[in-house]
Amino acid sequence: MNQLQLPPLNGPLHGGALGGMPSGATEAQPSAARIFSMIGRHRLAVALVTLGLGAPAITGIALLKPYYTATTMLMIGTRGSSFRDLQATVSAPDIDTIAVNTQVDVLRSPAIARTVVDRLDLLHDPEFTSLLDTVPLKQRIMDEIYTLLGSPPKAMPPLTPEQRAQALALILAGKVTILNDGRSYMIKITAKTGNPVTSARIANAYADSYLDFRRHLKVAATWQANALLDEQIVPLRERLRKAEQAVEQFRERNGLITARLDHQPGTAEAEAPTVADEQLQRMNQELVTAQADLEMKRARYSEVQNAIRTGTVGSLPDVVSAPLIQQLQGQEAQLSSRVSSLSQTALGANPDLQAAEAGAAQVRREIGAVTGRIAASVTKDLSGAEARVAALSRAVANLQRQVSSENQADVTLQQLESEANAARVVYQDYLGRFAQTSTQAQLQEPEAELISRAAVPLGVSGPPRTQYGAIAVVFSVLAGIGSALLIDRARGGIRSTSQLDSVPGLFTLGMVPTFSGALAQHYRSVPTSSIYVETVEAIRSILSFGHSRFRAKVVLVTSARPGEGKTTFAVSLAANAGRAMQRALVIDCDTRNPSAAAIVSRTDRTDRTANSRLPAHIGKDGLLREVLPGVDILTVRPASGRNNAMVSPLELNRILAQFSGHYDMIVVDTPPVLAFPDAPVLAQQTDGVVMVVKWGLTDQGEVNEAMRILHAYDARVLGGVLTQVVPRDLDVAERRQMATYRQYYLATS
Repeated sequence: MNQLQLPPLNGPLHGGALGGMPSGATEAQPSAARIFSMIGRHRLAVALVTLGLGAPAITGIALLKPYYTATTMLMIGTRGSSFRDLQATVSAPDIDTIAVNTQVDVLRSPAIARTVVDRLDLLHDPEFTSLLDTVPLKQRIMDEIYTLLGSPPKAMPPLTPEQRAQALALILAGKVTILNDGRSYMIKITAKTGNPVTSARIANAYADSYLDFRRHLKVAATWQANALLDEQIVPLRERLRKAEQAVEQFRERNGLITARLDHQPGTAEAEAPTVADEQLQRMNQELVTAQADLEMKRARYSEVQNAIRTGTVGSLPDVVSAPLIQQLQGQEAQLSSRVSSLSQTALGANPDLQAAEAGAAQVRREIGAVTGRIAASVTKDLSGAEARVAALSRAVANLQRQVSSENQADVTLQQLESEANAARVVYQDYLGRFAQTSTQAQLQEPEAELISRAAVPLGVSGPPRTQYGAIAVVFSVLAGIGSALLIDRARGGIRSTSQLDSVPGLFTLGMVPTFSGALAQHYRSVPTSSIYVETVEAIRSILSFGHSRFRAKVVLVTSARPGEGKTTFAVSLAANAGRAMQRALVIDCDTRNPSAAAIVSRTDRTDRTANSRLPAHIGKDGLLREVLPGVDILTVRPASGRNNAMVSPLELNRILAQFSGHYDMIVVDTPPVLAFPDAPVLAQQTDGVVMVVKWGLTDQGEVNEAMRILHAYDARVLGGVLTQVVPRDLDVAERRQMATYRQYYLATS
């Protein structure tokens, strides 16, 4: 027998090389056409789910109560912001997001809600009291469960006024929305209730409660700080008094008495000198003056002594400048002039001349006496100056020792004064803060401003029934489509030629739909044509006239698992050859469950025609002849005589050698590949294998495993066939192909 060679698995003719998808490709995400096709297949489920969800939702939306919203706007932190840079403040102010979010949380706190409840007396508002008196759904369910179990539901104790206020605050918090966009200091307070006036009152009450809360918080903080300062002032005052007292006592003990009567406590030592300091300063000045005077007197004394030694005492400045000396010198000059005048006119015995000479001598003696007294006074002045300098030097030395002792004590004094100054600064700071807090306690304002108060809304704010209805419809439709997707995904098995093409090494030869009635009815009735027959004919044409890759005379038909219609397809393939005026033989090699003859002899219960009966007969060679036009069936019995034994390849080879020359096509029916090894073993005696896959039942993994086994035996796989296909559940393109057959036969019938 002429046997074709199998090309490589990765060659151009394997998988989807001749159509469909590439080999090894998996089914991609569904396209829009596939989705619409799937929706069409499960349109009833889509409609039921859409109506089941959409109708209650739309009904509930229609029954929603209208509500009214009112909004109040606050601006936070404006009073606390300091002016630093005009450009920065105008162009890009820094927004403390954390601080603003903190104030938003304060507005959302239960304390503010409770304050609003008390401010508006909502405990007597019918809208809110009805919410308090309504039994929660969870409680109603629990009561029903207790009732069904036969035990009475537990009676809830009535709420106290405080508990009702707390519960009402929680309900109110759910009706108020507080938002900040994160880009500004603005906070929007929106209240939503069934009454427009109540909505505006709640929004405004929230803003007022928040401002009062902030104001009270600042006032309380101020008074608390004031109380703390007041507690600290008394000990600070006592501390200052003791520090200043210690300074004064230390001054008195050490004689550090300041010289200025207007000296204030706490003045620095350099600004308030002691008595000893001022005395030392004055004595130093006097000593310098005395020393200068001493030096001057010493110079005068030396000058006088030199004049005495040289006889020029009369030329001394003190002598010359003395008034008495000047007067005596004038008298002497007059007397000398008289003596000179008399000496020219009178003799020496002249009494006038003698009297003039005696007077001149007397004047000179008086000048000498005055000069001597002046010289003696210079000596006395020198002695007095030296004594004064010595006395001042001793006084300065004593004062220096006293000041040195005072300087040593001044170190301790400075420490005491530093402590006193520090105590004084702290005390004065606390006094200033106390005065400031006492003044500002009554002037505190919250760091927030009410920008706009909520006005009573003019119309209903919601709910947006149109939008909700559209969302409900869209959601219901999506849920319906989702249910269709789930149903479609839940249905396992290969459902398209593209899925079958994705199996490595397998090409889809075609697909055949389900059929009604007996198989013989499709091939014996007149006219002998149907959609089923034509789809099988398309597959037979590929095996007879297609590419050399698919041509085969002896075809082995098998499947991955039982119940996939392989025997029916094997008989149908042979019947289509007989329909083409050829002779075909079906060799039933399934020794464990031979069913080829039984399939042909099976009739439809509704078929009462003579054409449905089997006019075949068994010949001497074991053939069941003319089971269908041009079709014979041979049921092989194993040579070993055991019904469950596999037909040996030699036995099949013998049968093929015996009958090959008498038939145009021979179809070998074998057991499933995953159950028994018959098919891959016997495939070596045939021209190729056709893998039958039941639509919507056989899993792709099972087909992969079957192909792996066939390749392990080096079997030549011609392709795969999808059987028992439901046309209405196919994809658009494949359903259109089936519709083409139907339209053609409707037009020609």
